[in-house]
Formats: sequence, C-alpha cells, structure tokens
Amino acid sequence: MARRKDIVIEGAKFTLQSVSPTWYYNFNDECSLGNGKRDSVKFLDGLIRNCVISPAEVASKGLGYFDEKDDIRTAEMLFKSIESFLREGRQPRASEKESAAK
Repeated sequence: MARRKDIVIEGAKFTLQSVSPTWYYNFNDECSLGNGKRDSVKFLDGLIRNCVISPAEVASKGLGYFDEKDDIRTAEMLFKSIESFLREGRQPRASEKESAAK
C-alpha cells in the first residue's frame, strides 16, 4: 500500500504518495543518458507527476505547472521533499515496534 504525506511549501499544501522502489530505480535509470549525464527535467517532471496527488493541477501538469508560474524555488523545494519522503520508507506499525522491542 502506498504511503501518503501532506506537506506545506511556501504556503501551498501538497499531498505526496510513495512509488515502489522498483519504479523509482527504473525511472532513475531511464533518465540517465548513459554518458554520465542525466535528463533532470524528465526526472523532476516524472517524480512530480507520480508522487504528487494533490493539488490535481500540479499532479497533471508536473514541472509545467511551475514553468507557468516562473517558480523554480517551489519546484526545487518540492523535489527535495519528494526525495526525502521516498527515503523515509514505511514506518513500522505499533505491533511491529512491540515485537522488535521484545
């Protein structure tokens, strides 16, 4: 089951949803050009489109949403928040915490 998290950046609320590690690494590879370079626009756009579920306009337009607003700062902050959120991983349930403590 995908994890979700609400975040606020520059006064705007975004709802993030996790992607599978397999999807993330395949997409990461897809955005690598093989010569040590990376297609950063494709990577950022793909992460936004696949991890942001609200606001719907951001989810559907991806990086284009921020192009329209001429807003690099929020796009960068959102990207960092998505990367951090994906790396947090699934948090253990209370029952799992109790089992680990024993």
